[in-house]
Amino acid sequence: MNGDAGQLPRIALVLSGGGARGFAHVGVLQIIDSLGIPIHLISGTSMGAIVGGLYALGYSGNDLDSLSNQIDWTIIFSDKPPRQKLTYFEKYDQGRFQLSLQTRNYKIQEPSGLIYGQKVSLLLQRLITPQFGNLKFDTLPIPFHCVAADLLTGEEVIFREGSLAKAIRASMSVPSIFTPVEWEQSLLVDGGVLNNLPTDVALEMGASHVIGVNVGQPLRSKENLSGAISILYQSLALASNVKEKENLQKADLVITPDLQGFSAVDFTRNRIKMMIEKGRQAARQHLDELIQLKENTQLAPPLKKEKPYFEKGVIFGIQIHGYKKLSFSFIYQFLGLKPGDIFDLSLIENRLESLYGLGYFQMVEYQLEPVGNNLYRLHIFVKENPGAFLRFGFYYQDNYKVVLGANVKLKDFPLPGILSDMTYLFSGLQVWEWELAYPRRMFGTRLYPYAYVYYQDIPVDIYFERKSIAEYKRRSYGGAIGLGFIVKNWGEIKTDYLAEKLLINPEIAFSEQFTWPEWKYGVHLFRVYVNIDLLNDPLTPEHGYFLKYGYEGTVNVIDQQDRYRRLYLQQSFYGTFLKRHTSGVHLFLGLSQDAELYRYFYLGGPKTFVGYNYDEFSGPNMLIFQFENYFHLNRIFSVLGIINTGNIWEDYKKINLDANKKVGYGLGVQLNTFAGPFHYIVGFSEKQTVHYFTFGFSLSTRNDDRK
Repeated sequence: MNGDAGQLPRIALVLSGGGARGFAHVGVLQIIDSLGIPIHLISGTSMGAIVGGLYALGYSGNDLDSLSNQIDWTIIFSDKPPRQKLTYFEKYDQGRFQLSLQTRNYKIQEPSGLIYGQKVSLLLQRLITPQFGNLKFDTLPIPFHCVAADLLTGEEVIFREGSLAKAIRASMSVPSIFTPVEWEQSLLVDGGVLNNLPTDVALEMGASHVIGVNVGQPLRSKENLSGAISILYQSLALASNVKEKENLQKADLVITPDLQGFSAVDFTRNRIKMMIEKGRQAARQHLDELIQLKENTQLAPPLKKEKPYFEKGVIFGIQIHGYKKLSFSFIYQFLGLKPGDIFDLSLIENRLESLYGLGYFQMVEYQLEPVGNNLYRLHIFVKENPGAFLRFGFYYQDNYKVVLGANVKLKDFPLPGILSDMTYLFSGLQVWEWELAYPRRMFGTRLYPYAYVYYQDIPVDIYFERKSIAEYKRRSYGGAIGLGFIVKNWGEIKTDYLAEKLLINPEIAFSEQFTWPEWKYGVHLFRVYVNIDLLNDPLTPEHGYFLKYGYEGTVNVIDQQDRYRRLYLQQSFYGTFLKRHTSGVHLFLGLSQDAELYRYFYLGGPKTFVGYNYDEFSGPNMLIFQFENYFHLNRIFSVLGIINTGNIWEDYKKINLDANKKVGYGLGVQLNTFAGPFHYIVGFSEKQTVHYFTFGFSLSTRNDDRK
């Protein structure tokens, strides 16, 4: 193919889309680099835009190989980071409800894609660095163009200037997987919809010779079109197939790695390594043609390029774009950055991840605008979440049977910046609670004032000599105001004042030997709670640490009838060894002074004291030690053993670990399902056998802090 008259021939590299199969591009680039073949122009689509764009900036084939194997792509191609990087608010919400829906204008909001692309956007910004944040793409070390499709016009869009990171993000927005990207008046999706191998774009850029690398999936045969999904996929591919055939004919050399058996979603490290090797193998099969192209053609000299690098900068100013309900001051204050601050990319990413973790936004992105020597204006782009979140779930436990739960989470209600979280549990018990919180940033932590109201009606069995002799309905309602501190992403400290009304009385009594008290008056409490969550999973942890500490004491007011204090400390350690064994060590200590029956600690069951019925292990002061071990036969099925021992005593000042000692054992199975873990456990203690069934998500509430 001929270039412009009087101009030395220039080689263009054209990289197709193909999802994860695009890692084969990296292997091809390594061979091209090893042969010293100069690349003068690049065009790409989707994954080809990512690889091609980074190569155009200065990343070598070996650099891209290292990146491909260092990055956890299963995390990048999702909106949720690993649990240890989640904000504490997000950790609390994990494992609570099975179903989550969004609403807009009181209607269920259908998502525009499964993935908003938060992690992808931050990664691209980090790799591209500020030097290439907003420019003409022909001025890159290697001129580069990429392709997207406009949903509104049905036309192909070729990116030649603007934000390089955003252009690549738009080019890879696979419909229904990634949300479309808004670019001026356009709504953009993956360019592979219309032009998966943009050879024509490279020729328009002035290429004289074109090397195409095609990693797209071929059309399926008749035998493989047996289902509705496969037919839909094939139908979508037809639009670009005709143009792809034309562009294949326009290329001087087409390298097609043998990727049979690899899919567009093979993002595991082992599969990535294999696909890169497939790319190298395919390029080696064309060594003669590649060498001939280099030796027999008087090419333009190779372009000088170095991998972009950014160390530190100084913030000149901050602009925030896209907010509607929230105010500039709220976002700015929570961001915790100001003009004059020295920053690096990690600092900005951490602050944006914290901002994103509040739950107000679908996307939080940034762009750095150079304004002088090492000075940058920081542009923050946000897209607010619509409406509310509706969540539903269930949980089965022997004493409560089936518990159903519903949750409504509102942002900016009733005022901008306020998080409103309302939960209602019903069926086997009743709990209604509503918390309003207003997150702030102060002293390097996330500070939030909050207000809380609740109603509860929870059955509690009273045992005597291992027999259930009465049932209470632990009924009460009340409200609290307080302050909370979020410590980084792993802890929370809360303190508040609670006024509650007790409505507690016995429902069932089997003996006249006891006088059953009732409590129907107001109580005023000062409370402190500390929570630390470093578990890798809230329902089936394999490693990590968890702590809960709670203190409450009555406040002397005119109508205060009870005077008591109590505190508890609950700790759990998890670790996995020999790959198949997960052990958990648990400690519970509860102490109280002058506590009435309704303020005792009520434990029992497989999670707190196996071998005893729920609520059977109870008293004003107690100490429990529990050890459990899971043997994982596979990722779905495990067998487990539990042993626990504990003491109960009346006076917190007279701890006696030998008196009133209890021991229990348990054996069982665990089955992991999409609706939550299923447990069947048989417990043994003092000539008594207890069977436990549990199934579902946690349906945890803030009321759970009160043992």
